[in-house]
Amino acid sequence: MYLLGIDIGTTNWKANLYNYRGKLVASASLPAATRIDKRGRHYYAPGELWSSVCRLTRQIARQINDPSEIKSVGFASMAEAGLLVDGSGKELTAIIPWYDNRSIPEKEFLEKKLGRFEIFKTTGLNLTHIYSATKILWLKKHERAVFKKASKWLCVPDYLINRFTGEYATDYSIATRTAAFDMKRKKWAPDILDALGVKENFFPKASVSGTVAGEVNEKASAESGLAEGTKICLGGHDHIVGAYGAGILKPGDLLDSMGTAEVLLSVVKEPRRLKQLYESGFSMGCYAVNGLYYIMAGIYCSGGLTEWFMSEFYGSSLSPEAKYARLGEDLKRAGKEEGEVLVLPYWLGRGAPLKDASAKGALLGLTAGTTRADILRAIYEGLSFEFRQLVEAMEGSTGIPVKSISLIGGGTRNKFWLEKKADIIGRKLLLPRRSESVCFGAALLAGAGSGEVAEPGKLMDAFKHEYIVANLKKHRAYEELYRGKYKKIAALLSGFNN
Repeated sequence: MYLLGIDIGTTNWKANLYNYRGKLVASASLPAATRIDKRGRHYYAPGELWSSVCRLTRQIARQINDPSEIKSVGFASMAEAGLLVDGSGKELTAIIPWYDNRSIPEKEFLEKKLGRFEIFKTTGLNLTHIYSATKILWLKKHERAVFKKASKWLCVPDYLINRFTGEYATDYSIATRTAAFDMKRKKWAPDILDALGVKENFFPKASVSGTVAGEVNEKASAESGLAEGTKICLGGHDHIVGAYGAGILKPGDLLDSMGTAEVLLSVVKEPRRLKQLYESGFSMGCYAVNGLYYIMAGIYCSGGLTEWFMSEFYGSSLSPEAKYARLGEDLKRAGKEEGEVLVLPYWLGRGAPLKDASAKGALLGLTAGTTRADILRAIYEGLSFEFRQLVEAMEGSTGIPVKSISLIGGGTRNKFWLEKKADIIGRKLLLPRRSESVCFGAALLAGAGSGEVAEPGKLMDAFKHEYIVANLKKHRAYEELYRGKYKKIAALLSGFNN
């Protein structure tokens, strides 16, 4: 018997099949089918998304004897992105990605109407244009005829759940990212609904992650290759589901998800210290485990700096494999000295704790003898300094000491970077050795919610871990650099570009 976890990310769509011991049995993936319209705006075509998901599930189903052995399916997904549908669930618009910036004026309207901190107290979000509420307002203003036909706003996993089951359902973590959900009451927020000019039933019913939303119907079975009657369960926001899959289950646990952007996430038992969290630029919301809330912040351009470095210093003629081979050579040369060059990694602005969307990156300390390897080392040192600042700010804002730090994501393959993180923060780092924490978390939520997995915590603990331990001598050297230079320069440059 098997559990299926599906991850609908910004750049890749994946499906992983696990047995009841958590072992990966089958896997399939596709690049996200991102499209660009005549105005240069990115979008996802909902029908194409559905076809791609069906392609993934058919590939998985062909790798086992009987599709009916897949007992339940869970989704993890990019949050905020979504579309309008009519009363029969038919798509009225394309899926607007979370990063689309057309709704900046609508974000400003909501701030003026409701108050930025008031929105935070209700939703847990430091409002930006990425959230669904701003996209809904944009569609209401610019697509009036279409909006009049609209019955519901569906985020990406909500749309897929409806295609599989015919039901309208979402989970608390996805609902949180609409900026229209009251995280404490776990209901759609009346004041925000009024500002949007919609009723509560404009959104799907929200429930805790793992809840069975419905079963695969006859039509979806024919298209997807999954057996009719397979349980479809609520998963959640990909970062939240990945944290759950990595075993972040109690206050003091912290997840560092090292991707193109880097996300730090911890959990708390109740929303408190809201003013401190708001002023530090953190967001919060409902976690995948009922009764817990997450605290989250990020480094907008983290692993993305590796791509930038390879593009600028290795050129376009090399294959990706050759670029990574050259990166490995440069990393071997990069470990000789520390702190000669300093990088402030704000290529896409700065997040918490000195939030500044207009911040620019900085490269300091260059001399005639500076090498490419020196700059590469400084990039990972700068990212690690930012990582430390975020951990310390999270501890200060929540009042909860971080007891363990788990790392997931593509960046964990870079051992040089991991060593810099450990040396700079001076703490032991934990690498959970399980494949694809996001897909695993989605499958585990499906198994727990459907009753197929009685004790998910035991399944998480069954996996081996690897530890990255700080070099205390290097930590002492970095301590002086961090406190004596980096924090002071970062604070000095905050707002410099405004």
